[in-house]
Parts: sequence; C-alpha cells; structure tokens
Amino acid sequence: MQDILTFYVRRLLSRIFYFFLCLLSWNFVVQAFLIASSPRAFADQSLNTSKSKPKFFFGSYGRVGFSSNPQGGEGYRHQVTAYAPRLIEDNYLELDLGYHAYRGKHAQVDVITTLSAFDQFFHYNGQADAQIAIRRAYVEAKRIGGSSLWASLGSRWLRGNDIYLMNFWPLDDLNTMGLTLGHQGQQHDFWVHAGVSRLNHRSQTQYVNVPSATNFGAESVLMLNRQRLILASLYERRYKIGSQSKTAGWKWKLYSEYHALPSGKETLEGSFTEQRTLPDDAGLVAGIQLGVWGLAHQANHLNLWARYAKGLAIYDELGTPQAMANDRRSWSAQEWRLALAGNWQIDRKGLLSLQWGSYIRHYQDADAIKVDYDDRLEGSAVIRPQLNLKGFFTPAVEASAQWSQAQGSHPVDLSTKAAQIYQFAFIPALSFSRAQINAYSRPQLRLIYAVSLLNDAALARYAQADPRAQHTVSHYLGARAEWWFGRGGGY
Repeated sequence: MQDILTFYVRRLLSRIFYFFLCLLSWNFVVQAFLIASSPRAFADQSLNTSKSKPKFFFGSYGRVGFSSNPQGGEGYRHQVTAYAPRLIEDNYLELDLGYHAYRGKHAQVDVITTLSAFDQFFHYNGQADAQIAIRRAYVEAKRIGGSSLWASLGSRWLRGNDIYLMNFWPLDDLNTMGLTLGHQGQQHDFWVHAGVSRLNHRSQTQYVNVPSATNFGAESVLMLNRQRLILASLYERRYKIGSQSKTAGWKWKLYSEYHALPSGKETLEGSFTEQRTLPDDAGLVAGIQLGVWGLAHQANHLNLWARYAKGLAIYDELGTPQAMANDRRSWSAQEWRLALAGNWQIDRKGLLSLQWGSYIRHYQDADAIKVDYDDRLEGSAVIRPQLNLKGFFTPAVEASAQWSQAQGSHPVDLSTKAAQIYQFAFIPALSFSRAQINAYSRPQLRLIYAVSLLNDAALARYAQADPRAQHTVSHYLGARAEWWFGRGGGY
C-alpha cells in the first residue's frame, strides 16, 4: 500500500513540475509576441517601467554529467571528512519559478517555488521515476508599508556565503518551514526566524495500528508527533572601503540558532499500549563571519567563519543525532568549526584567478564514552588556479587534501592512524558570460581527470568487500556541465 501511495505522490509531483514548465514557457511566448508586435518595442529599449516588467520570473541551478573509472564503471568519489571537495558530484537540478504578485505602496510581494530533481536520470538508469522535491514554496513581502521591513512565510532555505569548492555553508544554512521577519537597510541586514520540522523518523513520527472506533478491524493513528522548533537570528553590518570605490567593502555578521524537541511517548514494537518516554532535547548555534570583497576586482572576496554548536543543533535539521547520552539526549555533544575561503584575480586583466577553501572541525558526540572512534578532529583544504583565455577558455588545475583523526581506535583493526586523501585534477573547461570571465562565470562545460591517493586508514572506512577499499590510487575521468542564472548572490 505504501509503495502504491509513493508511486501516486511522485506522479502528482511530476505533473505539477511539468505544469509549471508549460505555464512558464507559454508566458515567455506571450511576452515575446507582445514585445515584438508593439510599435514601441524597438523605439526605446531602455524603457523599464513597472508595467513593462514581466510578472513571471525564472531561475535555475544545475549540474549534469557522466564519468568512468579504469574498470569501466561510474567514477568514485572518496570522502573521509564531513565536507569535502565538490569536484566529483552527483547530478542535480533546481528550477525557480516566481511571480510578482503585487507591486504597490503597501509592499512588493513575490511568490517563489523551487523544484529539485535528484540524481535519477531516465537516460542513465532507464527508469521514468524521478526523485523530485519541493525545496522552496513561500510568499515574501518586502518594503512593507513603504518601510525597510520584510517578511516571508513558507518552506525555504536561509543561507549566507558558501565555500563554492566544497558546496558548503560554514555558518548559516537553514532549511526550514516557518516565518521570517526582517529589516534590510543599505548597510545592514537583520532578521529573526521561527520554524518547525517533523521528520518521518520513529524518533519524531510514529503511526500505530489500534482497534477501530467502531470495534471492527484496526485503524492507523498518529501516536508520536514531535516537531523540532527552530529559532534563528542574523545581523550583518557592511562598510565601504575607500570613497572612490563603488564595489569594495567589508562586513561582519553574527548568527545564532536554538533548536528544541519536546518529550514524547514511543509505542513499543508489537503493542499499542506499551510505551516508553522519549525525553526532550535541545541545541544551539553561535557564530561570526568576517568578509571583504571587491578589492582590485569585483570577483575578489575573502571570508572567515567561526562557529560553535551544541546538542541537537549540531545535526542537520533534516537529520537526527547518531549517538546519544544515557538519558537519550544529545545536549552534551559539541562541535567547533573554523573556515576560510575566497577568490582572487591575480592580475587586473583577469587572466588568472585563484579559488581556495578550507575548514577545520572538532566534533564530540553525546555518548557515555568520553573519547571514541566517532569523536574526531578533521579538516579539508582545496585550491584551484584557473586561466581565463580568449574570453571563454578556462582551463584549471585543482589540488585538495582531506584529513580525519579519530579520537579513538578503529573498531576492527584498532588503528589510531589519521585517514588521509590527496586529490589532484586537471580541468579543461569552456565558460560563458556577457561580462569579463572569472572563476564564477557560468554556464560551464568541463572535462575532469582526477587521481586520488588514499592511505590505509582511509581505505578502512569502507567495508572490506567494497571495491573502493581495494585501491590506494583511484582514477576518475568525467565530463560535466554546470549553470546558474536568475538568482541572487554575493560575497
């Protein structure tokens, strides 16, 4: 029954996905026809009134490609740290569909939906069964009452600056269903957020078959119903650098989260009357970011993050704690994180750019063992020099290192050696942009040849029968396209 329900839900989401695409395509056709048929269409192309702006807007992020290893199978990605170089990734797609619902003296209101498709491509696996998710669905109102206040309500992410080379947001990366209230000025941003999540996991959601109210048969009842409450806040202050510069600036940001999970009753397997108590749990995040951008070139930037997390907030809001204390809480778990990333155009003509990213992390879980294999000190670093030639040819090389030192011995071979992976890659690519080419110009078509060197401790992370555990040197050959457009960004 569950498989049938899953099939129909997926089919419904697919129909919604295609409906939005058709609606969007039809809107573009109508807009193009109206513009082309207007006698003023070419008389004044600088006209930019609110009436001439399309009400629908569209954006996208995507990456797609294929790969091979020396045995003829799909290429392997090797990882021993929580966040690793993103060079070898799964296929992924996001489509942003938006509508300017209202523009007036009371507010500027947008309705935004983002649909995502994960790595299940029909032309690769032969199955017409895409994994589609609704990543964003919310209404946002800006300039409320003519002020600098804004509000959003719905399902969305709240993200800051990332380490592109690791696909990693070191400080603020919140996926949530909730309400956000904020104030946006020319030199500052401030917002507070309250949201909830309830995962389909037996620690938060449990349906139990109980005798029917009519005493005939059984009915499924939601017996465990625990939502995680997430409270978050952010304040960012920006400053200009130099009176003559229009792009250069620096900033500092403060960020915090509080997570709370109420107590509940879990029904024991095979019964609908016997229960055990699940205690409440909590967690917090506190962090700071320093950033600078626009020095010598508009694509130049440097960001430094420091973050401390405790308890439930260490674990992704879409995940659950892996190790608990004797009281079945995660509050005693701790994580420290420090990260540095940036990009620099080496010369003023932009012929050579240098991207880099790095982080170090210390994690200790909440279980009763003070130091064990799950506790670790780890770090990753990656650097990518790129040439920007002929306005579109952008060959690059990349070097990266992953290092993970477990605080206890390996449970099988009892080794205490740190797991290490070194990766070197050559990346010939074509990048396209109306502006001057830089490291972030997209769309991009690239070939990838990468060789990874793994030590014995890294190989010990795999099961002994896993083919990946058999080679200390791993070769990867792939081709990939990546794009983004129609969505904001910054440093």
